[in-house]
Amino acid sequence: MPYNMLLKNHDYCLLQGANFVNRLGDSIDAIALSWLIYSLSQSPTIAAVNFAINYLPNVLLQPFMGALITNKRKKNIMVLADLARGIIVCFLGMMVLQGKATPFIIMGCTFTMSCFETLRLPAASSILPLLIDKEEYSLGVSFSTSLSKITELVGTGVAGFIIGLFGMHMAIFLDALSFMISSFLIFMMKVNEQIDADVKQSRFVENFIFGIKYALENKALLFIAIIAALANMILVPFNALQSAFVSSYYHGGAMFLSVMGIAISSGSIIGGLIYPKLNKLIKIKQTLLMIFPASAFYYLALLASGSIANLYLLLASIAIINFITGVVVGIASCNVSVVLMLKTKQEYLSRISGFFNAISQMFIPALSLFIGFISKHLDVSTIFLFSAIIILIIAFMAYSSKKMEILND
Repeated sequence: MPYNMLLKNHDYCLLQGANFVNRLGDSIDAIALSWLIYSLSQSPTIAAVNFAINYLPNVLLQPFMGALITNKRKKNIMVLADLARGIIVCFLGMMVLQGKATPFIIMGCTFTMSCFETLRLPAASSILPLLIDKEEYSLGVSFSTSLSKITELVGTGVAGFIIGLFGMHMAIFLDALSFMISSFLIFMMKVNEQIDADVKQSRFVENFIFGIKYALENKALLFIAIIAALANMILVPFNALQSAFVSSYYHGGAMFLSVMGIAISSGSIIGGLIYPKLNKLIKIKQTLLMIFPASAFYYLALLASGSIANLYLLLASIAIINFITGVVVGIASCNVSVVLMLKTKQEYLSRISGFFNAISQMFIPALSLFIGFISKHLDVSTIFLFSAIIILIIAFMAYSSKKMEILND
């Protein structure tokens, strides 16, 4: 089914429009905050701690939030969550503009925004299947992922210029505006959200216990969540220390982060676009597990490129490395989203996605704190080298596991 059939779906387009402005602001803000907190603290440890704080609410609260919103209108939850996040980011922008921003204020805003995000994520997971038919899931997720990556491409491409020309505060205010626009577009959606009488009368404790039971009994979902958890875990060292790595290893600035972001987003766009066809040719297990060798390649290639003396050749090398990795990330991300929807009944999605997201991110906060601690004793390049070795061990074990064949059923 061609993509233009999806574009005739008014409510699906509104959702994608909301996701577009949301991701645009976030991609600009991600570089701004990463560079801001490192600039204020000059500490890789503080940057890693902030990265951990960003994921901590998702791990601790999402299973409960998924159960809490089971009998609530998911559209309303998304509208309120985006509105609240917009207000918080606007406050942070004011602090930066007035020169009052500190690492602790940034951490507080990061934590609060993540708390509201734990409400939005399970709600958003339940909305898409209400807007498109089951036969359109692969195309719908593929288009959504590609659009998101295109947005990240634009955002990361202009982030360095916005910060340089207008200041850090402008990048943050743009993120706040994007949340407000996203909230409005979701409010304009018409969602036929039918909540069964049994679900309406269900209680939080019942929903929570049911979610645990359903997740544990569905082995395919559990394996996918574990793979996602490992994939997220192995990328923590780079995500937590990227500013410190660029500064200390390449002796570069925010522009290097923009180049990396542009390249990996470009690759993810291609990966998302080719996923529907690739999905018919390669089994689910192989598609999911390709993220591991790709991540090992990523760390080793970034380290190897440090020997390039010419600035333009270095930037070109970094761009190619990130593009290749982005293609694999785009394919794997689409696969996870599609399989999650296919293997979960629609009425259970908010509960299951809460558990799924929590499991897939459960290693991130603790590992971020650990990375922050060891960064006091090891340089970033050494941490990246050890990360690559560990990833290769994980890849070998995952490909050798016969239990994961259940993913192909």
